[in-house]
Amino acid sequence: MATTYGIELEMSSLSIGSAQTLLNRAGLNWSVKPDGTRGVSAEAVSPILGSETLNQCTTAARALAAAGATVNKQTGYHVHLGVEHYGLNGIANLVVNWAAAHDTIGALVAPSRLNNGFCRPISLQDADRTAEHVRNGQVHNLNGGRYYSLNLASYDRHGTVEIRLHHGTLNGSKIKAWAEFCNAMAEAAKAGIVLEPADHAGNNPAARLNNLADLLRGLVGNEYLSQKTATYLNGRAEELAARQ
Repeated sequence: MATTYGIELEMSSLSIGSAQTLLNRAGLNWSVKPDGTRGVSAEAVSPILGSETLNQCTTAARALAAAGATVNKQTGYHVHLGVEHYGLNGIANLVVNWAAAHDTIGALVAPSRLNNGFCRPISLQDADRTAEHVRNGQVHNLNGGRYYSLNLASYDRHGTVEIRLHHGTLNGSKIKAWAEFCNAMAEAAKAGIVLEPADHAGNNPAARLNNLADLLRGLVGNEYLSQKTATYLNGRAEELAARQ
């Protein structure tokens, strides 16, 4: 069974009504809703997408940006992955792997997302405890709430895991590559791969880039991620590191 995606794009500078009209005119069955976060004017929400329809993200982002939508440090980009078919062990592995690789994955997002109350990291200890509960059939966040980098708050209602770490973007290539990376991490977890925690890179961007290259190399080698997407993500991480 193929993974499904739900994409949420937060934006500024464009009203809910204007954004909805634009997406309708673009032939997209997306919805636009209020977010409530200061600095966020609207949030565009995709229907359930598959790998063959993920390119809708590019169409949506292009239409919104052309109409004047912008992003800022308050906006985020969230991915929901449909994981009911992963089994409890696969979901538990994903929780553990995401926590183990969180410092490494941070190379792919703006620094403002790494100390952010809307996408907090899960400690390794909490990830292990959560995974144990998941394997026993209790699929929920032990810490409560959804404002974590990866959370299970939507599982009971939608059968999804939500990944909130990425900064706001209206760049279709970034949106698609990040969604594919999240899916690759989930596929590895479903296959039973459990990652060892990477050495924390601290304030050493070169070390974090090396850790990321190793992670992406493993995902490509196991055929969970394309080499094209891995190359794009490595390049993107290098661009972000150069700005720091």
